[in-house]
Amino acid sequence: MTDIPLPDKRLLSRMAWLGLPDYLHKQSFQFWALQGIGWGGWAASWMASAFYWGMQPAYNLAVLTGMLTGMLLTAGLREIYQAVWNHPAWLRVLCGLAGSYVIAALWQVSKNVALFEFYGPLLDMDRVLAQGWTGYFRGTLSSFYIILCWSGLYFGLKYYRMLLVERDRALSAMANAREAQLRMLRYQLNPHFLFNTLNAISTLILEQDSRKADLMVNRLSSFLRYSLDNDPSQLVPLEQEVAALKMYLDIEQARFEDRLQVSFEIDDAARRALLPGLLLQPLVENAVKYAVARSETGGRIVIRGRIRDGWVELEVEDDGPGLPSGFEIGVGSRGVGLANIRDRLEQVHGNRQEMRLQTVPSGGLKVFIRMPATDAEGRPEVKR
Repeated sequence: MTDIPLPDKRLLSRMAWLGLPDYLHKQSFQFWALQGIGWGGWAASWMASAFYWGMQPAYNLAVLTGMLTGMLLTAGLREIYQAVWNHPAWLRVLCGLAGSYVIAALWQVSKNVALFEFYGPLLDMDRVLAQGWTGYFRGTLSSFYIILCWSGLYFGLKYYRMLLVERDRALSAMANAREAQLRMLRYQLNPHFLFNTLNAISTLILEQDSRKADLMVNRLSSFLRYSLDNDPSQLVPLEQEVAALKMYLDIEQARFEDRLQVSFEIDDAARRALLPGLLLQPLVENAVKYAVARSETGGRIVIRGRIRDGWVELEVEDDGPGLPSGFEIGVGSRGVGLANIRDRLEQVHGNRQEMRLQTVPSGGLKVFIRMPATDAEGRPEVKR
């Protein structure tokens, strides 16, 4: 009974998945289907009442005629409502009341004609004629109530469909904004890493160490290709994230050689855990920059991953000097990287996530991240 288009293709895809034909989502089919159901119910109730009171079967022909004329007249009323839909609300209300009464008056005439035609010989005509215009007016009020209910359902369904459209548009806008935010955060790579790598390659070329320079160029291209090719709105398994970290660390290993020591402590159960792509890379990059590059003897980085009670727990720990006094997330290059990670976690998991910075008693910094353990369809993993 509405003329608002379906919200978007997602509803159609659900209908296709249910095996429903395409014509079921056409507006004309939906309108006449609802017309048939509604007016069929009206006719069925009158036929049941006639059967209960022992009226002759000929009465059912009058009821069926009333059903058909009601369907046709309200279809015309629908055209009136469409014509005034974009006009002020007071005009729509006025047309609703006036149109419903006019249609009710016409419908009452058709019902009376059908009743006289099919059931006239069984009526007490003297009593009917004695009622005159008073009886017709009372019948019109009854018909007006029914048509007014039809109008209420029409407007209610129409506004409901408009609400679905607006909700879908809002959800689509939120999804687009979320994806844009994720892309922005995802591509917010620290330029220091790229500049330092290019400087190291330049130094190797000047030293005529072409084999090592070529190796670093290949590793850099592999890492950048991975970071740019992957969709930032998608979650990746932890084992894929570890592989990306190893590509990054291979580049840094070429720069720092034995000064950089890295170990991975990833439980087998956690390798399938899903997380935003390159989530850990800024943490490892910070550890390299502040714990390894600033120490003459280098440093050690430990990356841990496990699943505990349905949560993915990740840790990146270094043995550097830790956080300086007065440190704030979002300030400075390290703070921006941490803010990036926090924002990406909030975009994906909302409040169901946690990131903590802990100073290691023996010196250094540990970044702890916790998020729900889910499978590829977003369902909770089995607790381990």
